[in-house]
Amino acid sequence: MTYKIPDEDTVADSILIVMHKNPQIRSQEELARFVRRHLSATDPEYKVSGERIRRIGINRKIIGVAIEYNASKSSKISELCPVCRNPMVPIRNRTLDGGVVEMRRKCSVCPYAIGSNPTVPGRYFFTKKR
Repeated sequence: MTYKIPDEDTVADSILIVMHKNPQIRSQEELARFVRRHLSATDPEYKVSGERIRRIGINRKIIGVAIEYNASKSSKISELCPVCRNPMVPIRNRTLDGGVVEMRRKCSVCPYAIGSNPTVPGRYFFTKKR
């Protein structure tokens, strides 16, 4: 079974068209289904993952994303955002004795943030950006 991987511009164009028709999408699965349907109308052999669609849409500022979090057992804080794979920026605070502590980390592009309670993205809500 052969398939083709569409380039980023093709996926971004499909996301734009899908978001124009559906300004609010309630899950990554739903977004992926709509974009795949649009891409298959262009070329039936196109295949793309939901994660790639999400990352392209966020990085190109085509879609806005709201994240619902789930608790995580892992205490490791990543240097890269799990939502869009951009660098995480540390948010620091000065203590009373003059030291500096890292309070949390926030993504430099999307709204993902992680604090002292480890969380992972559980569900995404997508909206059309103006």
